Amino acid sequence: MNAPSNNPAFNTEVIKLLLQVAWANDELDPKERSFIENLGQEWKVPGEVMKDLLAHLDLGKPLPQPNLSLLKTKPDEVLAAANALVAADGVIDEQEVEFIKMIEQFLGKA
Repeated sequence: MNAPSNNPAFNTEVIKLLLQVAWANDELDPKERSFIENLGQEWKVPGEVMKDLLAHLDLGKPLPQPNLSLLKTKPDEVLAAANALVAADGVIDEQEVEFIKMIEQFLGKA
């Protein structure tokens, strides 16, 4: 999947949002985790940032909130990434669908 931006800071915020989507059902499927880790590398998200974000999940800590104002600047790219993540594990559950709908509304795409 192409990076939503040439800006690693923007891409980091998308990764934060994707982790929120993946965690909507209170679990991170190994396929989703792998998908997000690969995106982080492809999108040039700093390794330490990725490690820290995934550690939050591993330790059961709340995830840092993404900068939604920044994400609003490229809503189509953000939604494409979120929808790709939801499909990554081959199972689309109701919590993930609801989270996507919430993102669409916030980004003005609903």
